[in-house]
Amino acid sequence: MKKYVPKLIPKEHRVLPDYFKESIETTPNKAENTGDLLWNVLSLLSILAAIIVFSYHVGFSLSLLLFAFFASSWGKNRLERLLKFRFVPTLKLCTLGIMSFILIGNGFQYRDRIKQAEEDKRIAALAEQKAEVEAKRREVQRLDSVRTYLSKADNLLEKGAYAKAIYFYNQSGRFVSTDETDTQHRLHEGLANSYVRTKQYKLALQHYDELSRTSSLNGEQLYQQALCYQQVGRKTEAIAGFRQASEAGHRQATKLYDKLNPLVRKLLYYQTVCCDGSYSPSNAKGRGACSHHGGVCNWNKPIYETYRKYDVNGL
Repeated sequence: MKKYVPKLIPKEHRVLPDYFKESIETTPNKAENTGDLLWNVLSLLSILAAIIVFSYHVGFSLSLLLFAFFASSWGKNRLERLLKFRFVPTLKLCTLGIMSFILIGNGFQYRDRIKQAEEDKRIAALAEQKAEVEAKRREVQRLDSVRTYLSKADNLLEKGAYAKAIYFYNQSGRFVSTDETDTQHRLHEGLANSYVRTKQYKLALQHYDELSRTSSLNGEQLYQQALCYQQVGRKTEAIAGFRQASEAGHRQATKLYDKLNPLVRKLLYYQTVCCDGSYSPSNAKGRGACSHHGGVCNWNKPIYETYRKYDVNGL
């Protein structure tokens, strides 16, 4: 008995549209509807799985999409319209069976890739952990080197071995990081003192400049810096430095400041002084001057302006 294939001929090409009628056998029953529903659910699950595994295994993802296409009622209808045949359940099962074997093969590959990805992640975590341990070990070694070299340099500086102290200070500088402010301050202070003692004044000034960038210099440091300026011929900076050190309470700096920048008196004019000690308001020089203040006791008292020889207020 021949079976009726519905919609085999498109509607617009039918010669006798009412001749062929769909028989009762071709009418889908409840069991077929239930089967299509299950296949559609399986198809949706396959599509969801394909989306999940796409980033790990493209081939496995495409296989799942093809399986979903053949399993769904939409794919079945699409095939029947395009290829002009009936996709019977037997053929559908055979097709899906073949695709299942393909899926199984791709599934094993997917599993291997997942294992490899997990192994790579584990190796990366171990490498990161090893790098952290190595970084901590190097940091401990660096701090030990800084402490050792600085302590050695400080002891040599106290003993007067300035050249050796400079060597060990420079060695410690190789290990000091820029964010260690206190250690940097100690390093530059030691080098500045050592260079002053060895009369390397230009190098000493470099380290005093570094000290001034991180903190304010105390009186002794300002005094030593000013001495370095004086030794290299920078007189203006030296005078300003002695003045700052003097204001910080350094007595020797005060003496040198007064010596290098002495007070100078400049005659401004002569003033008429009354006998009661007051000045004549009009600075009168003739008869009647200071008539209400007991007369004139000094006709020409010199009035001076006192100032420093060099103006260093702006420095």
